[in-house]
Amino acid sequence: MKDAWDFARVDEFLAAWEPLTPWGKDAKVSREVSIDRGSIESRYDDIDAARALIAALEGDPVSLDRLSWHLKRMPRVPLDARDSYDALELFQMKKFLANYRGVAALANSTGKALRFELAEACAALAAELDRGGSDAETFFLADAYHPDLAAVRSALSRVDAELRAVRAAAESRVRDSAGLDFDGRDFLVVPSEALSGPVAAAAGLSLEPYDDGHFLARLLPLAAELRLAEERERLLAREAACEGEALARLSVMAREAMPELRAAVAAVARFDLARAGAALALKLGLSRPALDSDSMLIEEARFVPVESDCARLGLAYRPLDARFDSSAVVLFGSNMGGKTVALQTVLFLQLLAQAGHFVPARAFRTRVYGRIAYVGELAGERLAGLSGFGFEIWRFERAWKDRAGSLVAFDEFARTTGSHEAEALLSAIVEAYAKGAGSRAFFATHFRGVARVEGASYLRMKGLDRGAASEALDAEAPLEERLAGINRHMRYELVEDEAGSDAGSDALAIAELLGLDPGIAARAAERFRSGKAGVRGDQD
Repeated sequence: MKDAWDFARVDEFLAAWEPLTPWGKDAKVSREVSIDRGSIESRYDDIDAARALIAALEGDPVSLDRLSWHLKRMPRVPLDARDSYDALELFQMKKFLANYRGVAALANSTGKALRFELAEACAALAAELDRGGSDAETFFLADAYHPDLAAVRSALSRVDAELRAVRAAAESRVRDSAGLDFDGRDFLVVPSEALSGPVAAAAGLSLEPYDDGHFLARLLPLAAELRLAEERERLLAREAACEGEALARLSVMAREAMPELRAAVAAVARFDLARAGAALALKLGLSRPALDSDSMLIEEARFVPVESDCARLGLAYRPLDARFDSSAVVLFGSNMGGKTVALQTVLFLQLLAQAGHFVPARAFRTRVYGRIAYVGELAGERLAGLSGFGFEIWRFERAWKDRAGSLVAFDEFARTTGSHEAEALLSAIVEAYAKGAGSRAFFATHFRGVARVEGASYLRMKGLDRGAASEALDAEAPLEERLAGINRHMRYELVEDEAGSDAGSDALAIAELLGLDPGIAARAAERFRSGKAGVRGDQD
């Protein structure tokens, strides 16, 4: 579904969808589109419940901010059951469980559907990880985790203090006898003439050549210092053994809690997606799709990326209203008439709906499709000549092979070949899809010679309001201004296209409005009406 997703510019819309947890962010980049109606409806239910939660906390912005804060603080945690976890992994579990309890307290306070429970093994693990006394943002193996740790660490503190005292006394002696101040350093570089061998030995120093004019001077360890160092190594080994025993015990608890921890992570991820979906729905006025109809009903649907483009350019945008009952739907229109945007809007709504999102429409009723595909040119591609046609056929073959239960959109299919061949090929494909097999196909094309077949419906973009455009247009205005004026009078609406109807040519009308020689314009219109325009059936 990647091509369809890119064509429908879904990522641009979902840039405003902001999950806060690591798992929610994973879901955002995964582009997951479900084909299971039950799981999709469950996502909708979650968004409804999250909207109710946000509404319940609307008068308490501090709690709403706190809810987001806890979700943002969620770390990734190891979710595989194994014999041992290190201190960093246990810290991640502690931080997760602390923020989980924060989310639970706020979510459960409203009594709404999205509720959290901390299962027994997870609760025991959380309590044990908290026993060290540090806050939720830190963890270390405190004395409380092993009966011998306090005594061992106390002895280490004593030995370290004694070592510091021995060292200080040795540094003081050298300072007095040799005039050297180590000040805690392991060695000094001293000039050769400043220190002789006998003086160094008397001061308790060892000398090593450094260069032609300097020595490295080090304090010689005293017997008391060596004894204390040995005792310190023994105590460090005992401390490490105690910490290892404590980690092993905590690891047993973590392994026992792992099924519950996985369930807690899943609950947080689910809640995060629901909260993000609800926030987006409230921000953009989205509605819940209905997945119970073989027909596709669209009311006041906004293709948000193009709506934003229009707002940036100062152009009017018209939402889409449509109902599609046929297995094959052909959309006619000029190259500037909006049929591609209509196609994008359909895929945009369907992909959002099957990704578990509410949609920017007053109503969207559809069903779940097993595959959503796009056949046509994508942004950045330039399909031309034989290679372009081959690429289109390759995309079509992929869609056709898995056509059962699919939704597929064709945008200007076969544009890179002659109009006569294109119309013949399009007619055959429309006819094939019109026979059903539980699929639905949309075809946006400006080729007017596509055959009318049973089971297909034929619509067209209403196009240019030529009378209004002609009255409003200033023939002396700059080109950019005239183009903007023409754009304002394009009617991006779908209407029935009756066989044999003459909707006229938007391209010829626009050319005339832009100052095409009247004689050429009249002759072109005459040829268009008589079907002698040189390229059979090519409207624009």
